[in-house]
Amino acid sequence: MRAIAIAGLTLGLGMTYGWAQLQPDAPWPSFGKDYQNTRSTNLGAPTNGSIRWTYSAGSRSYSSPVIAADGTIYFGAANGVHAVRPNGQRRWQWNAGYSAATSTPAIGVDGTVYALVNPGDAILVALNPSNGSLLWSVYLGGRNVRSSPAIGPDGRIYVTNGEVPGGYLYCINPNGTLAWRLYLDTEANSTPGFGTDGAIYVGSARHLNAINPNGTFRWRFPVFYPVQGSVGLAGSRVFFGAWDGAFRCVNLSGTQQWIAALNAIVESGVALTNDRVYMTHSGGELRAYTHTGTLRWRHSGAYRGSTPAVGADGVVYVVGGNGGTLYAIAPSSGLVRWSASISAANWYASPAIGADGTVYVVNGDGRLHAFGPLGGFLWASGDVEGWNGDYNGRTAIVQFYQGDELKYEMVAPVNHDGSIELSETPVGEHDIKVRIHNSLFGRAPNVPLEVDQPAQIQVRLLNGDVDGNNLVDDADLLYILLAYGSHSPAYDLNGDNWIDDADLLIVLFNFGAVGE
Repeated sequence: MRAIAIAGLTLGLGMTYGWAQLQPDAPWPSFGKDYQNTRSTNLGAPTNGSIRWTYSAGSRSYSSPVIAADGTIYFGAANGVHAVRPNGQRRWQWNAGYSAATSTPAIGVDGTVYALVNPGDAILVALNPSNGSLLWSVYLGGRNVRSSPAIGPDGRIYVTNGEVPGGYLYCINPNGTLAWRLYLDTEANSTPGFGTDGAIYVGSARHLNAINPNGTFRWRFPVFYPVQGSVGLAGSRVFFGAWDGAFRCVNLSGTQQWIAALNAIVESGVALTNDRVYMTHSGGELRAYTHTGTLRWRHSGAYRGSTPAVGADGVVYVVGGNGGTLYAIAPSSGLVRWSASISAANWYASPAIGADGTVYVVNGDGRLHAFGPLGGFLWASGDVEGWNGDYNGRTAIVQFYQGDELKYEMVAPVNHDGSIELSETPVGEHDIKVRIHNSLFGRAPNVPLEVDQPAQIQVRLLNGDVDGNNLVDDADLLYILLAYGSHSPAYDLNGDNWIDDADLLIVLFNFGAVGE
């Protein structure tokens, strides 16, 4: 056992530490996802807005999730740091009486979880990923700390410590010793980004700061009010917003390349792709710019401080609706693909994306939501009343509901025996409704769908809904009467492709029936 002096404290440690670069193969190991804070991934399937599961921390949160290589999800809440398994079950919770509600953890190369806790008088803690036990802690001080630790390409942990007596950027070695600290300003509440040469880019009360790896200033770009959120880098460009109502791009020498005047506070960080930069501002907009400053589109969604995340298909995930709605936005047009309520507002909720495409977000009550990918498999068997032929050439409509909300619809060919095989379905528990040819919809309730667990359902379907309004009524009777005596597979109800007495009797017998 060796003793290490840490910011005036002495702790005994029973293990040695290697450098703490971001964990390899982790799909989202830090708030910014990578060293440049791009918050973009090339992993996973598309999503449709279905809830896969939820997990409750039982305490308020303004944190966001990170995801380890083994799929464990970490986030902070007022009652500590939570580790959640990929199936939504708790792995562990660390709580030493400190809040972790305002910061997002980071995951080191060996899985060590670094979290900023006690935001009124901040402490950086390192936690064992296996059981959540404390490995070491460093007192940072400061107050109103809302930034998140970042792990640099040199293996050190970089973190700011809020307002005075804070205002510092700390550089901490992976064994918990202080490498250096640098006073930035009266406030430092920014999550750093890193250049390929190791330079650190971080905001403060009146500057964007470029700092050398040895803790000295390289240059400082002046602004009028604080630079918060994560600072993003792409090639030779650095992107950031500020409370002075502007969003800016500077080059690696600190020369301004372009500025967008917003007349609204920017609290969020950025998300970056090869040709786009996404950001939100307190005027309620999500904006998409080119790297050279051309505004491509804007979406008004009551946004404030959510930092976007970008999926493998380019879809932009971001929390708006006054902090209570997760939006999935089409990258080319800015139109909403889907939206889903996360209930209790978290103005700063920023999504993270797992290796399979699951989108994770934390609401203001500390409830972690997992929005699953389109990766399930369903085998359905439908028995249509009165149908005596085979089902070759017929189609089925399959709808997936959660509560009263239609989450997804698929159209598929029916096998000759009335079975339907569907891949890339939503995941999570759904009520599934099925319609084959001219049947009414039948429902299979509470069907669990998972990527590695194919589901099977069987439904019995009433017949006679020729016009597809899920009701057997006068319109359906009229269709049969007008087609009576003809060869009409589209209107056929019994499988012989002819419209005759058998079809008429089916409509009359089921007249007034309503599908599920």
